[in-house]
Amino acid sequence: MKDFPLPPHIAPRTLPALLAKWAARRPDEVAFIARAGDGTYRQVTWSTWQQQSTALATHLAEDYGVTRGDKVSWMLGNDHGHQALLLHQAIARLGAVSVPINTRLTAPETAYILGHSDARVVFHAPAQEDIVADYVAASPLCRGVEITPGIDGDDDFSAMLRPVEAPVPVAELSDEDEAIILYTSGTTASPKGVVHTHGSAIAVGVAVSDLFMLDENDRLQAHFPLFTGGGLHFNGMTALWAGATYVVDDFATRPSLELMQQARSTVCVAVPSVYQFWLEEPDFSGEDLPDLRILDYGGSSMAAAVIENLRAKLPGISLMQSYGLTEGGPGGIYLAGDYCQRKLGSVGNRGFGPYTRFRVVDANGDDVGPDELGEFIIRGPSVMKEYFKDPEQTAAAIRDGWLHTGDIVRVDSDGFVFHVDRMKDIVVRGGFNISSAEVESVFVSHPDVVECAVIGKPHPKLGEDLRAYVILRSGSVADVAELRAYAQQRLADFKCPRDIVIRAELPRNATGKILKRNLRDEVVTEGVAVS
Repeated sequence: MKDFPLPPHIAPRTLPALLAKWAARRPDEVAFIARAGDGTYRQVTWSTWQQQSTALATHLAEDYGVTRGDKVSWMLGNDHGHQALLLHQAIARLGAVSVPINTRLTAPETAYILGHSDARVVFHAPAQEDIVADYVAASPLCRGVEITPGIDGDDDFSAMLRPVEAPVPVAELSDEDEAIILYTSGTTASPKGVVHTHGSAIAVGVAVSDLFMLDENDRLQAHFPLFTGGGLHFNGMTALWAGATYVVDDFATRPSLELMQQARSTVCVAVPSVYQFWLEEPDFSGEDLPDLRILDYGGSSMAAAVIENLRAKLPGISLMQSYGLTEGGPGGIYLAGDYCQRKLGSVGNRGFGPYTRFRVVDANGDDVGPDELGEFIIRGPSVMKEYFKDPEQTAAAIRDGWLHTGDIVRVDSDGFVFHVDRMKDIVVRGGFNISSAEVESVFVSHPDVVECAVIGKPHPKLGEDLRAYVILRSGSVADVAELRAYAQQRLADFKCPRDIVIRAELPRNATGKILKRNLRDEVVTEGVAVS
């Protein structure tokens, strides 16, 4: 049992039981809106979700031999969100374990996850056929199932959703049973399998619906891929717990804003870059979104300039920062809209929901004082069970019941947390510790800069030096010299990058996070250091 399990009074305590609750209580209301493989958005009611996932579970058991504890993988993006949500519930009904896979991974990366997770079946879209086929051909233990975008009801997957005469019963489950393995995005290291139970998944829904004050009348729209903790838990479990409608966005700026209007979305959750794209959209204003009440931003820190611009464009909408990680559920802390401007730059001062606890500690595990740097750690029922097949990494991450995040933060005298950097993103230049996030925020405040990523690069004398990758706004004529001069006016000399690279785009994972690991690999490949 976990050190901090799901409190006993919370019910339902498993995914199938929670779906059954809403199917009985709100059978004809829309549970989710998501794209299917044919490109159209489908509105699925609670009763339909229950019926179709039950039929799908029956086929998984009878046609593929899936039983309790088996790992069933699905490599589906939000363009197949309809199928992904049905599959996830079908797998849970059998007491099996979902293993979502990023659709942008290469064949070797996909093969690693399928092999590491012991997946018995993998569902995939046509775009992943070659990637999956190679692994399945070499593995006698795994079967592949392609989801083809046929005419509605005319493809193999749709056939598996039709009513069955003898539906498979729901497995006897508890909140301690495993529900999913979420493989980390691997922005700084190889992916690890984060194991979440039914209880930790439910705990996310309880926590986040509390901070959003979500209820049955809400419609939560988010673009986070369903194969991530953000898409499936932070947003999906939150809507499921509250009985709200989940609007699964397959992000593109103008279509997403139009979907928000049509669905009458009340809450939107996105990474900061999405809101930056909104601000770039001609004539964008809050008048286009009359039902919206909350904009939540997470996944990375939001630049102060972007927060201020959003506040100006959307004066009647609450802006909230959420800050957490996959291993936590996702779980972490948030900054309520009331403090958006008063505590500009803070990532929060309150834990997700009533059961999340957080501390900021030094290397000895002691709490740090105001404005001192320390590691952010959390505990609560949404924290993962373990890293799959990796007891050493599990023991390193969870110590004395606390999840150590590897994030360096400071807490001001009022108790508000400010993210400084990831431990791995602190650059030590000539003995000075430099936060890459601090340098990035300065560049992003330049009127012509859309985004910036700063990394450390080897230096023969200083140990490390800084390189800044910058994306400029369309039509900008700013050059490296101008950007360097701008930074020099706002940063101490030892914090100013001498190496600035202007790019049209930067490598990202599926949630939009910049892959600094790829940028570091690029520097190592170059083998050149600034003198």
